[in-house]
Amino acid sequence: EFMALRLENSNNCSGRLQVFYNGTWGSVCSNSMTSRTVSLACKELGCGDRGYLDIHLPYARVSGPAWLDRVQCGERNSSFWQCPSAPWQLQTCHDLRDETHIICSGRQPEVTPDLPAPCPDSSRCTAREKIRAVGGEHRCSGRVEVWRNGSWGTVCDDSWHRQDAQVACRQLGCGPVLSALGEAAFGEGTGPIWLEQVECQGTEPSLQDCWARPGDSGVCRHKEDAAVICSERRLPGTCPSTLS
Repeated sequence: EFMALRLENSNNCSGRLQVFYNGTWGSVCSNSMTSRTVSLACKELGCGDRGYLDIHLPYARVSGPAWLDRVQCGERNSSFWQCPSAPWQLQTCHDLRDETHIICSGRQPEVTPDLPAPCPDSSRCTAREKIRAVGGEHRCSGRVEVWRNGSWGTVCDDSWHRQDAQVACRQLGCGPVLSALGEAAFGEGTGPIWLEQVECQGTEPSLQDCWARPGDSGVCRHKEDAAVICSERRLPGTCPSTLS
């Protein structure tokens, strides 16, 4: 459902290969695993174009689900996600030796991130200050924008549903969600698209706590900016406005 790959317990570019499926990270069984398959996984992870299986593993029971088995990449496959496999479902990796642990030839560059700018209008950054609704009739409706790395950016409407919008409404300090909208319903934003394919359970305190892809893939455009309409509700601890 979501094409996400990672190395758990990774020492840079080596570790246990896992895929994100059905809302959970799970293992890949090593049956039928070839060097071509491992190399494409390394390439997908940004860890070089070659790799090999780590077979020197202790006996131990597998913790968590195993989603994928019998991945068989051929010379015609240019991406890990193009490779045929057994159906995506719970597989039978019984111990660590049945799982796919790989060692790639490359190393991910160690980047020292720039310190983000402080959150707008505040010396301390709270979850509520990391989100805003723009272009609506009130502060609880509009294009969803999140604060990250010192600037405001938008959210792609791919997989944008009511449970995602409900988290946004809660983070905004508003009432229950009335509508989860896409296709730049309140106009196109500018700047970066920070989040793609947001997948919330609906109980998270903020969008930043939901699973999502980083929005730098280039797949989404501002014509796909996500939006919400939430019911209005006075923020706790604020005084009602008065007219002078």
